[in-house]
Amino acid sequence: MANPTRLLPALVLTIAAVFATSGCLGSSDKTKAGVGQSQRVTFTMPAPDGDDADAAYFAAQVSARTDGRIRVVVDGKGYTSVDPDNEVRLVRDLRSGKVPLAYVPSRAWERARVNSFRALQAPSLISNYDLLREITTGEIGTTMLKGLDSVGLVGLGLVPKELRRPLGRRPLTTVRNFRGARIRVVTSPAGELAVRSLGARALTAFDAHQVNAALAGGKLDGVETEVHAIASNDYARVAHYLTANLPLFAKAQTIVIRNDVLARMSSSDQAAMRAAAKATVAHADPAGQERTELAQLCGQGLRVVEATPRDVAALRQAGRRAYATLERDPATRRAIAATEALGTPVSDPSRVSCPKAEKGEDMTTAHFPEGRFETPLTAADFEAAGTESDPGLPKPFRVTIRHGRWKTNEDPPFGGHLIVHGDEVAFAIDQPADAAGDRETLKWSFYRGQLTFKVVDVNGPGSRVIYTAHPWRRIGD
Repeated sequence: MANPTRLLPALVLTIAAVFATSGCLGSSDKTKAGVGQSQRVTFTMPAPDGDDADAAYFAAQVSARTDGRIRVVVDGKGYTSVDPDNEVRLVRDLRSGKVPLAYVPSRAWERARVNSFRALQAPSLISNYDLLREITTGEIGTTMLKGLDSVGLVGLGLVPKELRRPLGRRPLTTVRNFRGARIRVVTSPAGELAVRSLGARALTAFDAHQVNAALAGGKLDGVETEVHAIASNDYARVAHYLTANLPLFAKAQTIVIRNDVLARMSSSDQAAMRAAAKATVAHADPAGQERTELAQLCGQGLRVVEATPRDVAALRQAGRRAYATLERDPATRRAIAATEALGTPVSDPSRVSCPKAEKGEDMTTAHFPEGRFETPLTAADFEAAGTESDPGLPKPFRVTIRHGRWKTNEDPPFGGHLIVHGDEVAFAIDQPADAAGDRETLKWSFYRGQLTFKVVDVNGPGSRVIYTAHPWRRIGD
């Protein structure tokens, strides 16, 4: 949108220089040192899981570390979960050269005969975030990424993501509950094996958009999932029970580039790509993201249940049946042994729970609030900021926020989805089409029905006025 007073979000954490620099593979400039050639290039980086803040962070880091010579555009739509084989299709396109750079879930590699990541999905092996971080930042993760060398790819980073947990139409807390239960599994041989080891039926034929109907119709009893996916796919509407203390297995994302593409870069740009990935791994906070998203889901009716210590032990023992199959592969066997040698007790899983209100605090402060909000914008507000109000901007300005989505009362309306990380929120635009993909990022707080913002990254003084001239007052549900 050309008018700066519209709600026009910008890419989260992305430096403005990323978009000021454009080019194509093949154009080149001398490096600052005057040695070698430094390519000016734009990469489209597919990300099958869609909107991912860590992928956006990597893109920003690449731009900042290469002075804008390399631009990474995250594509969350080219390989969406509407296709159950989306991840393996991306892997094929990477290997064939159709895609030079990608952000790929670690579970996808097994189907491409790269087995070095399979240990991540060994049942109950990685049951807390401290252990997952040790793996993704240490020698185990480095060894896993080296497994990509054999297929002409370079693993730049292994990004820790939220632990996978069971969500069911009824509580999945005992061996008896799992026995015969129809559990949707994201297509992955190791994931299917893990779920079957608990006595359940692992079903992969349902894409993310079919799961709710299958749960509501009784074709599925539950899903192996993460809290982020529960929120983004609205699973809690039909499956209300999340088991708090039974992480099934871990998940990570691999940042992968073709070896021949990396080799064409200058040594300084190669180092920058690796440093950007390392920074992304260090920056990722899946535990914090999980807490924030869970708070919102609890406010929408999700019920968090716990298995008894005896049932946890029985389910862990059942899961060990999968190890005999997993350990037939030497790389997986070594990774499992190295993980067990780290010594983190498996009896200390990362639990999830619904937050409780502090004294004097509304429960709504624990998660990003929903409802209809209004701010009484005036011409004087814009004049004070040194800008002018768009004559077509409605006054009062209203925003409706429900189920993680937002929509304004403009004509035509702006709308999209929210990305919440703790006290930071990004308004991501999905409509109108000419603004789709833009975002704007702010710090937020909510108290006594008023939503207050502090600007992190917005597009122009007009947007700043919309967010900060007055608190947004909740006027209805």
